[in-house]
Amino acid sequence: MQEQRYSAAEVEALIRRALAFPVEPPERQQARVKRYLPVYLICCVLGVAEALAVWMLGLAPTEMGQTCLVLGVGFGVIYGAYAFFWMAETLPRYYDENRIAQFAQGAMHIHIPGVYYNNRNWRYVLRAFRAWSMASMLLLPPSLAVAGQLDPHLGGKATVAAFAVYILSLFGCIVVPAKRHEKDEE
Repeated sequence: MQEQRYSAAEVEALIRRALAFPVEPPERQQARVKRYLPVYLICCVLGVAEALAVWMLGLAPTEMGQTCLVLGVGFGVIYGAYAFFWMAETLPRYYDENRIAQFAQGAMHIHIPGVYYNNRNWRYVLRAFRAWSMASMLLLPPSLAVAGQLDPHLGGKATVAAFAVYILSLFGCIVVPAKRHEKDEE
């Protein structure tokens, strides 16, 4: 019997296909879209409306405040949609067999040193990330509006502080559930 040889490109293509094989059946993904679409749409409409109101009323008067406003709401819309509708709800088995500190799927890359993902903690990380993306979209515009009003008195530091809390809360929503449930029994 002759041994079949594969080129490096063929092996890489096979591995990529195997790793990209969807674990979630299409019916489950459709049910998830039906379940989350109303929440996502309501939060997007409210978040964009809040951001427009803050912008139009001049409540984020600095260029930095306006940039933070656009980035925050844009991030919530784009990554919120990705988290709700396209991120894998179950990780491949090799995440459970190894200590992997990185998740990569399409445009989404999560790498926080010391945080390991597996199927024991992933559903909690995903749930927290989804909640964060919607809550931050709703809370960031009013926070930046308040910060914008405080900035003249604090030398522009309130907007920086508001955006720093926003970014730190993103890491918190990933790190806390990942660490808390990293070793839970299923």
